[in-house]
Amino acid sequence: MDEFTLQILRLSLPLMLAALSETVAERSGTVNLGLEGMMLSGAWTACFIAAGESPGMLIVAWAAASAVGLILGLLLALWTAWWRSDQIVSGWALHFLCLGGTGLLFERFKSSETVTTFSELSGAWSWVPYGATVLFAGLIFLWMFRTRSGLRLQAAGHSPQGLRATGASPAWARTMGLMVAGALAGIAGATLTTVLTGQFVEGMSAGRGFLALSLVLLARWHPAGALVAGLFLGTAFGLELHLSTADQLGDPSPLRELLLRSAPYLATILALAVAGPKRLRAPAALGQPLPSTE
Repeated sequence: MDEFTLQILRLSLPLMLAALSETVAERSGTVNLGLEGMMLSGAWTACFIAAGESPGMLIVAWAAASAVGLILGLLLALWTAWWRSDQIVSGWALHFLCLGGTGLLFERFKSSETVTTFSELSGAWSWVPYGATVLFAGLIFLWMFRTRSGLRLQAAGHSPQGLRATGASPAWARTMGLMVAGALAGIAGATLTTVLTGQFVEGMSAGRGFLALSLVLLARWHPAGALVAGLFLGTAFGLELHLSTADQLGDPSPLRELLLRSAPYLATILALAVAGPKRLRAPAALGQPLPSTE
């Protein structure tokens, strides 16, 4: 496989996982604006844990990043599902908490050393992140559409009152959804350091968590669609990077450089327009607080 294709896959990986995370959160009825911060936390955790050239340490780093994301998802669930705080305000609060927290931790434990990435490993190990991402999407699909807890998760996003009428708790369903979404967000952040860069940089998620909010619309809240949407945007970023690198050999005009940098975002807007906003059907209770009788 040529280097350009591999670059597209590497750029797509965190976007796929972030879109998958937001799909789970929104299926449960929660808009997770804290996704960007969760990714940053996962990125720092994975970089802090991973050491040496052992593939096993990279797996441990992923596990640690997912655990941190899960805890942050639980925190967001306490704020929104149990204490009924506004989802938008809670999401922003979590984002800034993680943004500041990772910045402080980075300054406290700053190191010039880099970690070995999956991309640098030989053989089948280099393909582990991509296979794991497809596996995660398959497991999420089976969970959401083939298990009782997954159906309850979706019911919490469509009709919390109807779910409560069956004797189940919408708050618990949303909590489960946000914990799973948080774990996926942590892994999405881990790919930034263990696949793309090999080191942590403050703010390195660079808006990918917020882009995932639009990718969920393209994915139509479906796990398989999240992979396709992430690959689409990753391809746009890959093309932008390829063309920008080629332009560095010459003397690009400021207008051309601006168009190249904005191309991935314009492509996303165009794709949303083509998809047809009127045909997009979000979960009916998305963004709505649970009734106080919970």
